[in-house]
Amino acid sequence: MGTEIELFKISPGLFIWSVVTFLVLLGLLYKFAFGPLVKLQKARQDQIHQSIVDAENLRDEAQQLLADYKKQLAQARAEADAIVDRARKAGEANKAEILEEARAQAEGNLTRARQQIERDTNQALQKIREEAADLAVAATAKVARTSLSEADQLRLIKEAINEIDLSTISEN
Repeated sequence: MGTEIELFKISPGLFIWSVVTFLVLLGLLYKFAFGPLVKLQKARQDQIHQSIVDAENLRDEAQQLLADYKKQLAQARAEADAIVDRARKAGEANKAEILEEARAQAEGNLTRARQQIERDTNQALQKIREEAADLAVAATAKVARTSLSEADQLRLIKEAINEIDLSTISEN
């Protein structure tokens, strides 16, 4: 038992040297190991923090770009709708204009045709009157075989013209 007690016996010289060695070792570790480790840890924290900030900035930028893209897409759709609407309205206006021009031309053609028919009818009636007058004069001259005065001839021509029923001719 004596030897066991010596193991646990505190020697003051050994204790002081152990404490001095421990403190020197602790100082060396702090200066050469803990300082650089703390610096590395701080640098790594700063790098992670900067990466997080950069990622947030990129996310914000991506969201801004997405919002801008959606806005531009909405504007493009609105412009396309406006262009289609203007084209449709222009087409409808052109259609109405063409229809109005066609209707006006048709009415003009119909009016000109009616006027031409009326002129032709009046010319035909005039020719019929002239021929009827000539026939009346010829018939009167044959029937009468006598000389009539100019006044009598005019009277007979007017009576023949008045006796001709022109209303039946103009209806056909």
